[in-house]
Amino acid sequence: MKKIAVLGAGLCGATAAATLTQQGYQVTVFDKGRAAGGRMSSKRTDQGYLDMGAQYFTARSDVFKQQVKVWLDAGRAEIWPCKTALLSNDEGFISLKASEDEQARFVGVPSMQSPVTALLHGITQVNSCRIQKLDYQWQSWTLFNDEGLSYTGFAAVLLTLPPAQAKQLLAQSLLPALFDTAADILEPCWAVALQTQGAAAQDAIFCQHPKLRFISHQQHKTGRNPCYILHFNASFSALHLQQSTEFWFAEAIAILRQELNIQQEITPLVAHRWLYASQKDQVAAPGLIALPEQQLWAGGDWSYGGRVENAYLAGLNLANALIEQNKSQQETP
Repeated sequence: MKKIAVLGAGLCGATAAATLTQQGYQVTVFDKGRAAGGRMSSKRTDQGYLDMGAQYFTARSDVFKQQVKVWLDAGRAEIWPCKTALLSNDEGFISLKASEDEQARFVGVPSMQSPVTALLHGITQVNSCRIQKLDYQWQSWTLFNDEGLSYTGFAAVLLTLPPAQAKQLLAQSLLPALFDTAADILEPCWAVALQTQGAAAQDAIFCQHPKLRFISHQQHKTGRNPCYILHFNASFSALHLQQSTEFWFAEAIAILRQELNIQQEITPLVAHRWLYASQKDQVAAPGLIALPEQQLWAGGDWSYGGRVENAYLAGLNLANALIEQNKSQQETP
């Protein structure tokens, strides 16, 4: 049974790991975080979960629709019955208008990472482990973490890290530079959670705004704390990337006061910085990146243009690329 190492326990890595496990491979998933989820992670608090990353996901392809149905039937996901709106701020002229549509939006239950943990059920995971170096000798990979521990005997490695992190890992491992401009494809986002009394008129507010990308309210998400979560856009997040949480709380509170006209008391909860979040429009999606001769592949939602669904599809394609490569080698005399 071939041993496979998957770096990254987000949806892409979990999908690849689950697909390979179903095909008889022995998979170990490594992640620097304390638990699986990646950008689909929710923060657990005394009042419930806070979705600091992905707020929902949609399903367009047949293969992902089938997977979402599995999660729905298992109680790992539900339809988010959200009311949508558009917030515009054009040189100080503020407009908030309802903008209902027929798009089905889904959330994990009781947290956004529930579909990810379902995929990883029964698969070996090594969490709180930052892999610093890869070494390929005699058709076998060895992984070294930042504490000097090594993990050996892997026939292949799948990198589902953000491209900038994957590029750094390859450089530290003296492996070919595969990413070029793709290393800069993801941009930052500061996310801020605030609690206030009263029900929100809208749950999902799309923003045409100098500072914001999206405002979510969790009142209709099972298992969540009913609060606001604001996602600041890439340009504003990058401009103030090193600012303290107090700065971001103040910015978020001012927006709720001035633009959503909230007069009740507002309590700051969490501010979280995502260094690699939204996709740059100016950089073309690169697809999967590979060193097939050395049994190494890299991919993620960024491979196909962002979105949760593309993380799932990238995971499937990574696993299938490895499976097809092994079949080809077995058939070669």
